[in-house]
Amino acid sequence: MSYALKLAGAAIALLLLGALAIVIFVDIWAGVGMGAAIIVVFGGLLVLVWNVDRKDKAKRAAIDELPPI
Repeated sequence: MSYALKLAGAAIALLLLGALAIVIFVDIWAGVGMGAAIIVVFGGLLVLVWNVDRKDKAKRAAIDELPPI
């Protein structure tokens, strides 16, 4: 499969996920306001990034303990 088709597939997937997010979060936006909805979304992303970073640091811990060459 060519790179262009993979890129197009990724773009379509992001578009569909964005549309799905709008459908899911429209009630939250209407209920608490746009600012609070943005805080919820970015807070979730922050927790996700923190979790990935924590796992990456745990993997690197064994590498950091190796003696220098």
